[in-house]
Amino acid sequence: MIGSQTWSRAMSACAVVASLLVTPLGPEGPLHAQAGTGTVRGKVTNTAGAPVPNAQVFIAGTQNGGQSGADGSFTITRVTAGTATVRVRMIGYEPTEKAATVTANGTATVDFVLKTSAVSLDQVVVTGTAGSARKREVGNSIGQVSTANLPEVPTNVSNLLAGRVAGVQISGGTGNAGSGSAIRLRGATSIALSNQPLIYVDGVRTRSDEYPRNGIFQGATQRGANSYGSPLNDINPDDIERIEVVKGAAATTLFGTDAAAGVIQIFTKRGSQGAAKWNTQINSGFQRLQKFGTDSVPLLNMDPFVRDGGRLGMQAQVAGGTNNNVRYLFSFGADNSDGVLELDNERKYQLRANVDFSPMKNMQFSWNTAYNNSLITQTPAGNNAQGVTLNAFRQNRNYFGNANSDTIKLVYGQQLTSNIDRLLLGATTTWTPFERFSSRLVVGFDRSAIENRNVRPYGFPGAVLGIIQNQVWSNKIISLDWANNYEITKGDFKATLSAGSQYVNSMVGDVVAYSENYPAPTNPTVASGSLRNADENRLKNITGGAFSQALFGFKDKYFVTVGARVDGNSAFGEDFGFQTYPKASASWVVSDEGFWSEKLGTLKARAAYGAAGRAPTAFAAVQTWNPVGWGTAPAVRPLNLGDPNLGPERTVETELGFDQTLFQGRFSVDFTWFKAVTSDALFFVRNVPSQGFLASSLGNAGKIQKSGVEAAINATLLEKENLGIKVGLNVSTNQSKVLSLGGAPEFSIGNFGWVIPGQPAPVLRGRLIKNEDEIGAAIDTTVNHTFGPAQPTLILSPMLNITTWKGISISARGEYQGGAFINEDASFQALSRSVLWPTCTRAYAAIAAAQPLTPRERLTCVPANARQDMFIFPADFFKIRDITVTVPLGKLIPNTASSSLVLSAQNVFRKNIGMPLFDPEMSGNDGFNVGVRYISEHIPAPALFLTSLRITF
Repeated sequence: MIGSQTWSRAMSACAVVASLLVTPLGPEGPLHAQAGTGTVRGKVTNTAGAPVPNAQVFIAGTQNGGQSGADGSFTITRVTAGTATVRVRMIGYEPTEKAATVTANGTATVDFVLKTSAVSLDQVVVTGTAGSARKREVGNSIGQVSTANLPEVPTNVSNLLAGRVAGVQISGGTGNAGSGSAIRLRGATSIALSNQPLIYVDGVRTRSDEYPRNGIFQGATQRGANSYGSPLNDINPDDIERIEVVKGAAATTLFGTDAAAGVIQIFTKRGSQGAAKWNTQINSGFQRLQKFGTDSVPLLNMDPFVRDGGRLGMQAQVAGGTNNNVRYLFSFGADNSDGVLELDNERKYQLRANVDFSPMKNMQFSWNTAYNNSLITQTPAGNNAQGVTLNAFRQNRNYFGNANSDTIKLVYGQQLTSNIDRLLLGATTTWTPFERFSSRLVVGFDRSAIENRNVRPYGFPGAVLGIIQNQVWSNKIISLDWANNYEITKGDFKATLSAGSQYVNSMVGDVVAYSENYPAPTNPTVASGSLRNADENRLKNITGGAFSQALFGFKDKYFVTVGARVDGNSAFGEDFGFQTYPKASASWVVSDEGFWSEKLGTLKARAAYGAAGRAPTAFAAVQTWNPVGWGTAPAVRPLNLGDPNLGPERTVETELGFDQTLFQGRFSVDFTWFKAVTSDALFFVRNVPSQGFLASSLGNAGKIQKSGVEAAINATLLEKENLGIKVGLNVSTNQSKVLSLGGAPEFSIGNFGWVIPGQPAPVLRGRLIKNEDEIGAAIDTTVNHTFGPAQPTLILSPMLNITTWKGISISARGEYQGGAFINEDASFQALSRSVLWPTCTRAYAAIAAAQPLTPRERLTCVPANARQDMFIFPADFFKIRDITVTVPLGKLIPNTASSSLVLSAQNVFRKNIGMPLFDPEMSGNDGFNVGVRYISEHIPAPALFLTSLRITF
């Protein structure tokens, strides 16, 4: 655990850095009022009189400003004497401004009362456009999450997004320390390729796919914890200001060949002009495994192997600005988390430095640096014959033939450690050589690296002489994004012309060293083994392209955007050439028309059309051979036939929607209908055997589509001085279909997932027991029954926020997912081995009493009858994502500007609808990009209970 000395040193380090940033400025620094300047103070509340924390308050035309505290108060120093316009911006409220008369060395007081407005047409967005644009100008849907509005204690970016944006699905995690989650935007776009969206942080392209798991490459690869870490877990959620999500090709055209699965762009917090402002946060709590079995066996025999895991964390942040127009933000975070499995632990340390300054009058420069180090220890788990979960589930039918917990705990001798190092650098230069023209260049570098060490010591059961493997893996991404914008204004007409280019170079490499059979029981290294092996892989992928866009506006209410992107990718076939992706969108602010009544609120109608792609995997277009040999004789074997015409999948999407507010902004709805068609879909196609390449190869062979609706509905039901009630509901549907296989026969992609013309892409197919619950009835089954899609067809996310006396608030957020099916394999693996399984408790009693069974009991509870394809269940569920209580403390703590206490319970309730065991969001031993998830011998993510004390100095 992180001790008091460590915390003391960490706080001292933060203080030293802050003093280095601030102290050299001397008496002319931000702590001293300058000649001809004064101070603006005030408070931000809503119409009910409750404080509005984290609102952006600044002086118009400058970068001088900051955020309101937990009690709504703010202070802006070094405001030039005279009349100043003070502006307040906060998502969920109408923007407002007031004039303040500032005197030299004096203080002006300005208070603001914000009116609710869940949709602001003048809110600025960046993602999916060539530059920043107001929402009224954008013709496609863009989801936004502002961390200033988050009530709970954020633990990672994936959990922060879950249930908050319509069309976003988070799933696939396990209960192991360091485990990450898969993200799908509007379901799956590809059958064979990655469906993870692109991730950008402050304009820098970063890794989105998972880290390699800590397993053994030689022999059985599942020998480990069988969980995957996510690069998103490396980003400190307390550093984030907002997240923008674009969910389809209609909005991601300018990102080109990699963007068909959508884009998530994360913007971190920045400094502001004024004195240094400290924010500190201390988090503590525990996590507990919730029921995932039956009432009689709630933890599926895992009781002796789990614990309440402790969690302790600290965040410290200092931000401010200087007289020479330098703005800075520095943050430090440390977190120590003991998992619910006995060996699980994750220690995480995070640093960030964001600096903004103007080297010359017409140039802005931003530098972003973030570093993360995660030290993860894991318990062997998953579908692992030498793991604790599999052997605990199967009791005396396990690989020990013994249900004794001390015997099973012999697997704790395996050492599984992962050390993640993540460095993210970004530099943004914006040059405005003359009025109306700006040029922005973003240069980024993202290095994500992990060292996986897997040791089974001398005497370990199942590997008596010992085995060791060490993997050093890294992914380096170098990116450049150059965009130029020129504005033309003539009367009511406005045009913004944009052009630029992008370049992304991704390099992945790893070296694996393996050995076994140690000569003695000692602390081993790879050199200790008498039998050694090694492996090395290197992969480079380059994407480059150019884009142009024109945004036309008339009377600030009619907008049309047209654009295109042309790019190439190193994975394309040599005869394929470049790919062009067009886009077009339009928006109409109907509520600005003369015929529109104010009583009808605001309304914007929008439509968008666009194309984006997904490049094939590296070397898929190239003819390759696999090096093999025996002894000293080298040899090669045919591996991939290759295709010189291989190109990307191409997704074309159409969006129609509207954004409306009613009742003076107290009710809002953001509605979108979409339809996306992917042509030249990449499938694994069989080769002609006479060519010598027997393995299937990727080919542009098919066509698939998906369509659905998304709606974000928010309402303020009550807004009084001591009682406010807000509710929200996100709704998303998604229906997919395979339109064509290009003449290829239907095929399986594993885990009972099939690609069949006319069916969802993909669909689960297996054995249906028609009369499964009729006691004593004859068995009636259908073989190769089509159950339904692997992705949910309906997601509902309700939200509730209640503000009470003294600003104390209570919030709750839930999520329902329905329409999907999943293969629950753990039960089959247990029942087919004669394990006494809790779903068969009634059957065992009936067999002992010579009473009749149901068809399902006869087919699953009698080991000889069990078949793997009879364990396909609906994956429907409802979860409470979090319940949070926030208590503003004001200046209760001496010498502080404000403080608050947050009590948060996350993942505390789940109701399965159709599946008797486990959590439908769980995964098997596969990674984030598996086409069809399945459930194996894992535990689900635990419930988390956190207390956070937040203090502003």
